[in-house]
Amino acid sequence: MSETAALTPEDSRLPLESAFNLRDFGGYATADGRCVRRGMLYRSGTMALLTEGDADHLRSLGIRAICDFRRGNERTAEPTLWHGAEVDYFCRDYSESSGLLGEMLKRDGATAEDMRQTMIALYRVIPVDHAESYRAMFARIVDGRVPLLINCSAGKDRTGVGAALILAALGVPRQTIVQDYLATNAHADWDWLLAQRDTLVARMRSTNTDRLEPLLKAEAVYLDALFSTLDEKHGGVDGYLNDVLGVDAAARDAMRGMLLD
Repeated sequence: MSETAALTPEDSRLPLESAFNLRDFGGYATADGRCVRRGMLYRSGTMALLTEGDADHLRSLGIRAICDFRRGNERTAEPTLWHGAEVDYFCRDYSESSGLLGEMLKRDGATAEDMRQTMIALYRVIPVDHAESYRAMFARIVDGRVPLLINCSAGKDRTGVGAALILAALGVPRQTIVQDYLATNAHADWDWLLAQRDTLVARMRSTNTDRLEPLLKAEAVYLDALFSTLDEKHGGVDGYLNDVLGVDAAARDAMRGMLLD
């Protein structure tokens, strides 16, 4: 792999036994020919099932901050326990259901296409519903609290948008950002995860796979909906970063100084 080549799923995979969609999302080339440093940015789904060996490995990475985008009941059901007080752990309580798969499955009689359209609509509201979380995420980066790990339950939707925003702020081209987003399909072992759970999503995995698939799979059209919304409402990602999240040109320059080679 050349210095600025995009990571393959195996390149970004960490040597962990019981992680779900936990990976390094550095290693990508920027539009100006630099490269996002590896070992600085991580993204994950639930970390409640990690082994002690997994926890030891994560502690060895020197992660300084975690931004947990899950709602309170998700955190209670599957707590993140591997880190100590030295890690700045951000979370918040909120009532919005965007990004919660179980909430979307409560629609009676919905087809697979209905679920796909629900997901497309979801990506139009995530930047509104979770702006507070993304502001906190960027504040930690700009303040130098890296390496940083961001997560939600699946590491796909709320986390996927967060990772896309970080990569965009660093100058990674949109096509590459979509590539990182789609890598969830190689990293997320849903059969393994759902076998550990007794939830609505887990029960539907065996009874209504077709209807569930659009919720579990990362599709480029979902991220396209995000970018289209930011283009329409804010004149692009930079406008959203600046006007909604407070990440101005100076903040982006500071981030690039820390995170790019």
